[in-house]
Amino acid sequence: MLQYLKIVLKRGSLGRAPIMTTYAAVINKVLNHHAHLLSNIGTDDALPGGPKFGWRKYCKLFSDGIILWALYNKAGDVEDQRKAIVATIVEAMDDLDVNRSNVKVLTMGDALEGGFFSLDLVDEHQDSFDGAYIPGYICIKVTLHHHSLVLLIPSLKPILCKLKEEFILLHDIDITTDCQYVTTRRILQKYLEETLEDQVEIIHDRNKVGNHCLSWYMTTHKDQRVRCKMYNKLVQMLESAEVRTSIGSRMESIVMPVDAKFHKRLYKAKKKGLSHLEVTFYGPKLHKYSYYEHILETLKEHLEECPTFCVPHKAYWRQFAGNISSMVGVHVTKGNETAFAYCHWWNAITTKKYGSCRLKVQKDEAMRLLANYSFNERPIYFLEVTMDGNTIVETKVAKYMRPEGCTAITLVAGQQKSLYPYLYHDDVKCFKDMGIVKVDNIKIQWPKRRLRKSSPPIVDIHLVPMDDEGMFIQVHGSATHKSTFEPGYQVLQKDTLYLVASMAKDTFRGKEYIFATLSSGIRVRCGKLLEQMLLSWLDDYPKAEAPWMPFTAGEKRKTGGQWDIQVE
Repeated sequence: MLQYLKIVLKRGSLGRAPIMTTYAAVINKVLNHHAHLLSNIGTDDALPGGPKFGWRKYCKLFSDGIILWALYNKAGDVEDQRKAIVATIVEAMDDLDVNRSNVKVLTMGDALEGGFFSLDLVDEHQDSFDGAYIPGYICIKVTLHHHSLVLLIPSLKPILCKLKEEFILLHDIDITTDCQYVTTRRILQKYLEETLEDQVEIIHDRNKVGNHCLSWYMTTHKDQRVRCKMYNKLVQMLESAEVRTSIGSRMESIVMPVDAKFHKRLYKAKKKGLSHLEVTFYGPKLHKYSYYEHILETLKEHLEECPTFCVPHKAYWRQFAGNISSMVGVHVTKGNETAFAYCHWWNAITTKKYGSCRLKVQKDEAMRLLANYSFNERPIYFLEVTMDGNTIVETKVAKYMRPEGCTAITLVAGQQKSLYPYLYHDDVKCFKDMGIVKVDNIKIQWPKRRLRKSSPPIVDIHLVPMDDEGMFIQVHGSATHKSTFEPGYQVLQKDTLYLVASMAKDTFRGKEYIFATLSSGIRVRCGKLLEQMLLSWLDDYPKAEAPWMPFTAGEKRKTGGQWDIQVE
């Protein structure tokens, strides 16, 4: 396996990821602390468009990814083994057009837990090492390019046999199809619970995936446990890069034919909406095509009567863009190192941010990018962060605006997440052709001519005074739409800073609560701990309006038989 190590080292890409990850974590923390400046697009699950039943025009089955588990010796050189394992996978899957960028290490753990690896296989792996041995596993995701399942299975079978010789096993495979029409998490969950009852186990992960995605477990006719997932594809591309990433962008996939087949489906569905149905099959065995086909067909039958909606991309984007009220740029300085990120919006439920991060961006370039990625008629907030080692020592906040009456375009990151995108090829469509049309003077577009670092900004922006008016807690006599307020322990994220913007005392199901609306748009039915903190905060301002109250969510805990969340 070590014979492949030189291939990885020569490419030189492995050492850069931790640096970007570190800065991304810092930027995510800063954005969380200034969440009141971000546009929240995640609370609304209403869908424009007419109601339907079921989905239509399913495409042929394909797979866009597999998970592999590889044995390694925790007592040996972990980094060398990890690199060698990744290189082995890349080499073995070369015929499937898999390269280093398609292979990602997710987690590492104890190989003896869970019983996935047989003791015989672990013993055989131990025999390949001299000296100390502690069995561990590395979980690796391999992204495939929407391979047709009927063609993939005969190609994948010998590859998996070859990898098994290197102690690398298939852990699970995603079998997928796209279809027209969309629905919401709430509607689909209600339908499954009413029609399939005990046959499904809903996965309660709304705080990770939002309002337009639902996952659930089922058991096949061969008693294999599978995980099913249905989500709105356009929403996924608008909201964030992926579940494991705090800030990222996918809008370039709307206009770029990186995957020609998918892009064609997306274009054809622009007047209907596109959903993604995915079933994850667990275990090291690769089944025949007919088995996967049978499971997916059965699942389609279960979903035939589910309420769905015909939602053109244009209609959803108009509703979505109506929530955009500002954008934020972050510039981090740490000695001689710098980083920049822009954030166009976030989902307050999942805390995922839409934007992009880049290293080695000086302040003058950051200001040009801030202008290029800003919106007309909406505030532009610029956060300058100074670090000493791993500690944030200062964060300055400034507010900018584009000129009054400006109608200039707004950029989104391009291919390879480039911050200088342009229409480089005739096959790259305009955003308006895919339904991302001009809304309230917001115009997402790439220029026809290439922008460079030295290019002047698309439009000049000017500094304006920070406006603190209205930054006081609004106290209402009663709460409206009380059922939309959720318990704090269900919606608040650990180690995340929030600001209480308004509150009301009211009753719910015969019990009195404080109903608090946060600056990010989250509606919280306060537990005892948050209620006590809020009342104490208000007591500190007996003769004046109380400013928005900041608090950081902590661990969820059970006290006196009731769930609550710690706050500080």
